[in-house]
Amino acid sequence: MNEESVLKKIAIIGASGFVGTHFYELIHGSGRDEAIPVIHSSGSAWRLIRGGAPLVSANLLSKEEIAKAIKGCTHVVNCSRGDDQVMLKGLENLLEVCADSKIQGLVHLSSVMVYGDPPSANSITEEGTSQPHLSEYGMLKFKQDEIVAKAAKNVPSVILCPPNITGPYSPYLTGLVNAIQNEEFALMGDGSAPCVVVDVDNLCHAIYQALDYCSSSPQRLFITDDELSTWSMIIEPLMELAGVSELNSITEAELRVLRDNLNRPVKSSFFQSLKHLVSSDVRKAIRKDPMLAKIDIMARKSVSLVGYRVEDKLRSSIAGHPPVPKLPQDTPLNVGLTAQQLRGVRHTCEKAKNTIGYVPTRSFKQSMDAFSRWYRRHNGLDSDYWPLLKMLWNV
Repeated sequence: MNEESVLKKIAIIGASGFVGTHFYELIHGSGRDEAIPVIHSSGSAWRLIRGGAPLVSANLLSKEEIAKAIKGCTHVVNCSRGDDQVMLKGLENLLEVCADSKIQGLVHLSSVMVYGDPPSANSITEEGTSQPHLSEYGMLKFKQDEIVAKAAKNVPSVILCPPNITGPYSPYLTGLVNAIQNEEFALMGDGSAPCVVVDVDNLCHAIYQALDYCSSSPQRLFITDDELSTWSMIIEPLMELAGVSELNSITEAELRVLRDNLNRPVKSSFFQSLKHLVSSDVRKAIRKDPMLAKIDIMARKSVSLVGYRVEDKLRSSIAGHPPVPKLPQDTPLNVGLTAQQLRGVRHTCEKAKNTIGYVPTRSFKQSMDAFSRWYRRHNGLDSDYWPLLKMLWNV
C-alpha cells in the first residue's frame, strides 16, 4: 500500500464478484483505507457476509440508489457485471453520479478481449489494433471503455485490461478443472502456446495503485503476471486436481477448423424463413390473434382439399424430413475454452509498470499453488471422506 497517499474511502461496485470480493478483503485487511462493498443482491456475497462487511445494495439502473451507495466516498472501483443494459446504461449512470459527487478517481476493469479473440498480432502493447467485433464480450467492454473515456473530463479514470484471472476461488481455473474431468478440454500440440494470465492478488494491487493515477485522458493498461507462462504450465497442476493422468490432444489445424465452424454465422434465406414461419411454435403464436387465426384455419382447409399425400409432400418440402437425433459424443469438446490456446499473443504490462508503478506481488507458481490449496480444501480432496467422494463422483 502507498503509505504517503491521503486516506481514501473506496466504493467497490460489484463487490460480490471474484475480483470485487478480493479487493475488499485487501483494503479491509490493510487497516488503512476504508472500503464500501456495493452489491446488487446478496446471493453471491457470502464471502463478504462471512467477514462482517457492511453491505450496501444498489441497482446501477437507478441513479438515486447509486448516489446513496457512494455518498461520502472519494474513489470508485467498477468491477460490475450484468446484462447489456446494466453494463452500458448502468455505467453511464454510475459516471454521472460520480461526476455530481465529485469523485476524485475511478478505476474501471476492462479486458484484453477488446483486442479480439483471437487478438490482433500487434496487441503485445496497448497501442495494438482493437478488434472487439471478434468477441461479443470484447465488444461490450470496448463500448464501456468509450463511455469511461468520454466521461473522464468530469471523472478522472484509469482503464485496466486483465486477461484470465488465477488464484484462489478463480472461476477460470475451476472451469478448466471441470472441463478436464469431463474430457471437454484437449491440449494443443505440446502445450507450448502462451497462456497470459494474472493472479487476482496482482490485479487487486494494480487497482489500488491505479487509484492515485486517475486521469482526464485515461488509457488502457494491461495487467498481467509478467511471466512467460504456457498452457502446459497451467494444465499440468489442474490435471492432478482433476484426478486425470492423460489428456486428449488436438493439432493447431484441427482446432482452427473447430473454432471457425463455431464462429461461422448462420446464413439466412427465404426458404429458412418460410420453414420458421410454418413451424408449430410460430403458428401457435399466430393463432392467438383472432384475425390471423381465421387465416390460418382457411389455409389449412385449402391444403387439406388436395389430399393427404400432396399435403405431406408440401409439408416435407418446406420443413424438411424429420431430423434424425444424433448420438451423444463420448468426448464433447468445449471448443470455446479449448480454442483459447489459439490466442498466441503475450500482452506486456510494461506500460502499467511505467505509468502506475505496477509490480506483480505473486509469481505464477505461487498463484497456481494457492489455487491448488484452496481447491483441495474446498472440495475435500485431503479429507478422510475423499475416497468416498471420489467414488460417488465416478458413479
